[in-house]
Amino acid sequence: MCIRDREKQQSNIENAAELFAQISTLLISSGANTRRTTRNVERFANALGYHCEMFFSFSATILTVYKQNDKQNRTIVKRIPHHGVNFNAISDISILSWEAYEKKLPIEEIQKEIDIIAKKPHYNIYLVWLFVALAGGSLAYIFGGKNGSYIDFGVSFLATFIGAVGRRILQLRKFNLFICWAWAAFVSVSVVNIFRFIGIEPLSNALAACVLWLIPGVPLINGFIDLLTAHIVSGGAKLLYAMVLVFMIAVGFYISLFAFGYELL
Repeated sequence: MCIRDREKQQSNIENAAELFAQISTLLISSGANTRRTTRNVERFANALGYHCEMFFSFSATILTVYKQNDKQNRTIVKRIPHHGVNFNAISDISILSWEAYEKKLPIEEIQKEIDIIAKKPHYNIYLVWLFVALAGGSLAYIFGGKNGSYIDFGVSFLATFIGAVGRRILQLRKFNLFICWAWAAFVSVSVVNIFRFIGIEPLSNALAACVLWLIPGVPLINGFIDLLTAHIVSGGAKLLYAMVLVFMIAVGFYISLFAFGYELL
């Protein structure tokens, strides 16, 4: 094989490695578990005639890509910028991976489609606040059972909505994530406590429901899935991350109760 051909192959491997790293970080940062991410990237790699070995930590991914039946390889480390939730992106990438695998799409077309998916707008923040608040109010009503109160519903709805807005304000000001969580819990519980303070019912159901929107369900579930599929490092990190978030919720909850002169027991 001539030098020019080797240089072209090495360039192709580098382009493939960059693509696979982009896909893996996009999936992880959108809320995909490690097993799903691995299977999607392997599908893309097989479609292009490559083999890909991956390792994931909480904040980075390491990939080694090599051509099947060839010694040339490329190793790349990519930082995972954040951990959020975007199931639309996960679904779109999964569909594209199957299309690439079945139709053997060229790398240029795959790269174009991935760039389009990455640039798609996220969920409308105002609709998210509305439906999260509706969920918080509905849970407060359900907790009351046969004695469910629309006052509990309304107070929990308002507390959840204001807490979500309060968290967003701190996020836009680049506050630490854990501080944002504690602040959101404090704001939500404080709204309920204001109504309790002026004598509007005990509101115990609203108090219990107004912080449930903060529970990090995706990291908890993904952490357990990663552990069950032997991805110990990433799974343990996600579970620890989720537990710290839950702890910060408890901190904000208790500070609000303490500030308004209430006790847990």
